[in-house]
Amino acid sequence: MKRILQGLGFVTLLALVVNAGPAHAQTTAAARTSTIPLRYDVSKEVTLNATVQSLPAKSSRGLTPVSGPESELVLQTTSGMLQGRLTSFALNGKGALSITPGEHVQVTGEMTTMKNNKQVFVIRTIQVGGHTYAIRNERGFPVEHPALNTSTTTESKGGQL
Repeated sequence: MKRILQGLGFVTLLALVVNAGPAHAQTTAAARTSTIPLRYDVSKEVTLNATVQSLPAKSSRGLTPVSGPESELVLQTTSGMLQGRLTSFALNGKGALSITPGEHVQVTGEMTTMKNNKQVFVIRTIQVGGHTYAIRNERGFPVEHPALNTSTTTESKGGQL
């Protein structure tokens, strides 16, 4: 009797090990078909000149949730309207940016397709009024105080002779 139970335990364990491989392969294959990029890709960045059409709505806790069109910066470019994605730090709190509708800006970022197949321009830097503000770092992570991480466009990047 004891020998039969040991044999059944071994067969059960063997069956679990054999079936674990295909189950793992199915989940990794499904994960690869995601429409959202896993990370920000600096090599796909573009710089656009645009006019601000509307700004995200503010709530008592910052920007409204990123689910609706009212949560994105709407930009008019030469090729049409564009939804620009800011971070919650960009327009709220200490170091918030001052952007108004009708203002001309230069944005650098990457066009991304969201889960709902909506095209959104993920803004990494924005140039407003002669200053360039870092909204995200080169890996796409939000910068906490954009107005404190600024540079002027007239700065020299090289040394002196």
